Amino acid sequence: MSVSTGLSAVSSQVRRQYHFVYDRKNMPEAQKYCRETYTDLATIDNMEDVKILIDIGDLSKISAGYWIGLYDDVNSWRWSLSDTSFYKDGETEFRQWKSGQPDNINSREHCTVINGGGQWGDYDCENRHWFVCMDVRGLNVTFVLMETLMTWTEAQSYCREHHTDLASVRNTAENQKVMDLLSAGQKAWIGLFRDSWKWSDGSILSFRHWNEGQPDNTGGKDACVAGNLRNSGAWMDVSCDLIKPFVCYSECYLLINSSIYIWILV
Repeated sequence: MSVSTGLSAVSSQVRRQYHFVYDRKNMPEAQKYCRETYTDLATIDNMEDVKILIDIGDLSKISAGYWIGLYDDVNSWRWSLSDTSFYKDGETEFRQWKSGQPDNINSREHCTVINGGGQWGDYDCENRHWFVCMDVRGLNVTFVLMETLMTWTEAQSYCREHHTDLASVRNTAENQKVMDLLSAGQKAWIGLFRDSWKWSDGSILSFRHWNEGQPDNTGGKDACVAGNLRNSGAWMDVSCDLIKPFVCYSECYLLINSSIYIWILV
């Protein structure tokens, strides 16, 4: 953006200003407060942002970390084939999870396998398994088992190049067809996957500052992220129900005119 003045042209950059809030809340409550009072829970893009939080945070008011805007979107399961015309009402939501699944062990299980009993489980997408492609010709859908070990992403690429896509399983009848391709004890990738970590404001996660061994989902429900001023601002995944201080941000504009810098909050 540029702004004309009576003297010269002025350019601007959008920046974030961070605000620590020491009134303890759970993550959804903190998110609501930040959105109502500022812009959103804190998004952190680089080590410079981390250092800013370390500088402005009051250690005497923070005993066990603080919320930032990063969370694990555990309800974002969707099919590799995104064409909405392929699905009737409710078919994108069909699931056949095995008991106790999905469990997201170590916060790394974002892709789906089907076993020889027709039950689904979430697995690390970097694991290598057989996979099921599908060929779609009008209303006809054919499932093809590929007995080659690939990661989920490799399998997706292969299916899209040689068939239509990784298998979408829309109902019980199709689940039976895919199950019939497998023997007991075998498993294969299907096209169901989900997003993992994302920022509350919708920003893309490009920077990570996890503490060693994190994320680990030790509680089984560790879908939110807290920073720790006592450990260089490093992040850990924790339950969203915990009560903590938090960091919001507001947007501001840095106006640049020669050597003059002016901050404008919005």
